[in-house]
Amino acid sequence: MSLIRTGLQRLATVFSGSNGGILSRFLTNVVPAQQQSINTQKEVIETCNRMIAQKPSRNFAIIHLLGKQWRVSDGDLLVVEGYWPPNIGDQIKLEKVLLAATKDFSLIGRPLVQPDLVTVTATVISKGLSHTRVHFKKKRRKQFMRINFQRAQQTMLRINSVEIADKINARPKNEQ
Repeated sequence: MSLIRTGLQRLATVFSGSNGGILSRFLTNVVPAQQQSINTQKEVIETCNRMIAQKPSRNFAIIHLLGKQWRVSDGDLLVVEGYWPPNIGDQIKLEKVLLAATKDFSLIGRPLVQPDLVTVTATVISKGLSHTRVHFKKKRRKQFMRINFQRAQQTMLRINSVEIADKINARPKNEQ
């Protein structure tokens, strides 16, 4: 027991000796963690801004539309069920963007990405009704049968573009 105690005392003197010890010398040579994280954040933002400027890969986004989440990219077709007011040929901007990404990086919103950072535009191609769904009910030995037919309204959208703004973390143009 005394050997363990003396060993621990020796370690304590090495790490916090009168001349500073190993631990204090190590800590003085290390850059503070907060300063490192700020530098890392700036480097990541600069790298993403360079990649956006080069536009090397296809962008995609996850949007929230009529209670559902959709992964969209340029040229995709969406079939949205339920009543939706836009008419055929209308150009619309989908503003509830949850995530935007390329092959190299992702911008994740909490819960949404900044409003002018990502622009997703779409065109309404057609409106109509879905295929006929049959609801058949029957109770055995009771001579009870019902057949109901249901067709839901559908809107078809073509995604024109998914564009990420030129600069991440840049001030909006109306603020100086």
